Amino acid sequence: MNEMLANVLNYAYEHKISYSMVPFDNSETPPTCDTEMRLIVLNSNWYQPNEMAFQAAHECSHVLNGDRGKFKYSNFYSKSRTEGNANKRALSIVIPMYFKDIEADEANLFQFMNDLAIPSWLEDTASSSINSYYHEYIYFVINAIV
Repeated sequence: MNEMLANVLNYAYEHKISYSMVPFDNSETPPTCDTEMRLIVLNSNWYQPNEMAFQAAHECSHVLNGDRGKFKYSNFYSKSRTEGNANKRALSIVIPMYFKDIEADEANLFQFMNDLAIPSWLEDTASSSINSYYHEYIYFVINAIV
């Protein structure tokens, strides 16, 4: 398990979301969540391991957003408001973890998306989320000094 995935799973634990890592035979069996049980299930044999942190954040987001039911992760574009909101919240979970030790002038959107295998159709959303993260961070630092 990589550090980023471990951080997201710790985040889940802190928010009372359980998780299970299951070594499915099929490396393309997607992660799922059951919001009523507050449980996410990840495929520990997923064919693209660096995608798992974003997947876990996405599934946690369904629980935290108050979505109801069982959901299966897809890295394909969806017009669903529920999926869109889960993607936005997932970005808000992973961005602070990823960029915590990276100065704003060194932040690289494409490296971030590549490192976490974030689907390219989320590029604009990721870009604006990263910009918001750094604006909030700078505001926090300035107010802490004043």
